[in-house]
Amino acid sequence: MLETHSTVYRDILVNEKHTLLQIHLLIKKSFDFKSNELASFIKEEEGWDNDVEYPLEDVMNSGNLTLEKITIDEVFTEVGDQLTYVYDYLNEWKFYLEVIEIENNYNDIKEPKLLKRFGDSPKEEERDLNGDDAQSILLNAMMGDEFSEDDDDLLRDPFDSDNMESLDNYEEYQ
Repeated sequence: MLETHSTVYRDILVNEKHTLLQIHLLIKKSFDFKSNELASFIKEEEGWDNDVEYPLEDVMNSGNLTLEKITIDEVFTEVGDQLTYVYDYLNEWKFYLEVIEIENNYNDIKEPKLLKRFGDSPKEEERDLNGDDAQSILLNAMMGDEFSEDDDDLLRDPFDSDNMESLDNYEEYQ
């Protein structure tokens, strides 16, 4: 799991015909996430604009295949293959998946299995964002490195009466 203060990971066993939906459900269960937020897997390719997204639902009608239609053997073909799993787009829990071993003698398992649990699961509700967080995220996305949360002009409420100048102050309106 990315973005935690301590090491947290889960080892899982899957066969090649399990779907990304099954992996999604196992990750949620293994980290004790109870809500039903949107999620997707992202296969990073050379250059971020070539990344492939496998969403839980095709909410934008982009034609992307959804998680229940993608099998493991379509995205993981060799040891070292990687995916990023993003759960809850607003709070953006990120998980890093990597193939560490491939064996052909597990084709008879019906469901993915949790083999090892290391580290405590973070509490899902501890990551809830509020409106101020959302504004900061939006400004970061729009302005990138130019944005600083210390920039009071960007974070002030433009409709706050202390920030509004009266039209009476302008000669042309008198």
